[in-house]
Amino acid sequence: MDMYTMFPELYDEVDVVAVNQFSFWEKKTAEEGAHFTFKRFQEQETRAKRAGKLILLHEAGWSTAGEDPVVTEASPRAQGVFTQDFLTLAARQNLNAFYFAAFDLTFGSTLIERNFGIHYSNRTLKPGVDAVHVGPPLQAVRLWAGDNVIKAHRYWNADDDSVNENFGHVYAAKPSVGRSGVWDDEIWLWDAESSILYSKSSNQCLESSSENNTQTLRTSPCSKDNRDQKWSVANGNIASQNDANFCIDVDVNRPTTPDGNLVVAVSPCNEQPTQPISIVPAADEPLKIGIKTNGDGLTAFSGNVKWKTNRHSDSESRQWFYDPVIQSIKSKSSSQCLDASKGVNGGDVLLANCDPANVNQKWVLNDITGQIHHATHFGFSLGAPDDVDELVRLLWSDKNNVNQQWNIKPVKANA
Repeated sequence: MDMYTMFPELYDEVDVVAVNQFSFWEKKTAEEGAHFTFKRFQEQETRAKRAGKLILLHEAGWSTAGEDPVVTEASPRAQGVFTQDFLTLAARQNLNAFYFAAFDLTFGSTLIERNFGIHYSNRTLKPGVDAVHVGPPLQAVRLWAGDNVIKAHRYWNADDDSVNENFGHVYAAKPSVGRSGVWDDEIWLWDAESSILYSKSSNQCLESSSENNTQTLRTSPCSKDNRDQKWSVANGNIASQNDANFCIDVDVNRPTTPDGNLVVAVSPCNEQPTQPISIVPAADEPLKIGIKTNGDGLTAFSGNVKWKTNRHSDSESRQWFYDPVIQSIKSKSSSQCLDASKGVNGGDVLLANCDPANVNQKWVLNDITGQIHHATHFGFSLGAPDDVDELVRLLWSDKNNVNQQWNIKPVKANA
């Protein structure tokens, strides 16, 4: 990662940004390793987005033996902790990542370098890795409070090269529209099994904790054993499961934060008009995907996908669902998904029966440039035609191409 920071011109010269991150070598504990990896990765991911590129994590891992002044702990225990947290992070963030390494080595310069494998040199899986369990994918949701959504500040600012001083703070605002750079701020992952709400932008979990004889809402490192992070969803409210049992509260008449956002608080659950919160799965949140002008957009039409003007007013054919977990774009009118079977310039983009395992149906939204990258055909993005009523195609990714600068917004957004 350091080379991209030192030589930012690299972003414009490569097709795919590939970075390494070894928190192991940065004097982090195993418990800190995955979250520190997230912070470093979000920094580089933001810069890659500005360049109109996808990014992959080329190497990350943890050694089980050896000593070094900058290494906190190299042990089987530490590797197990980091691997559990890292694979959980990779699943929740949809990281394109490679784990280093497959096997220990019988040769090499140091004990540390020889023991990064998840298998011993005899090809036996190490017990700490064997015990890792990530679980099924979580459900991406938005938390609607009237016509506002509850968000959490990201770590790395989207509009400049700096750490967000409000990192992890919870706030409410209108939903993101277009090239906001903060799309993930409003995306939460609901873990129904553990009753936890995970913030995609901060890699932390929503928590109501006791401070100065009151309850404070924030995000904190996730723990399935922390009752302050467990929530009940019932009767239109979201209530904490700790002893206070307060409900999330968004009052538009409350004084705003210094940057003009709404304050999100918790208060005793007593059916106040400020407490109704709707959890809407992202897979059920209709979006409009516009291009070139606010009225023209992506349209499902007679089994094809076209760029049409707003004179074609069939609303459902112009509405789409994007699931950031499985990375699918589904038509509301046909219930089929965008599918690009070949990674070639000018390649067909069709509607096909949705299949979460189909790598041809995976897309990544770039909320800085407006591009819709294909997640597996690296270097290609969704492109509108030059002329209206023509088919959309897969094009070489070019952030400056107006045919790739999509404007995405929830239908419920008033913007």
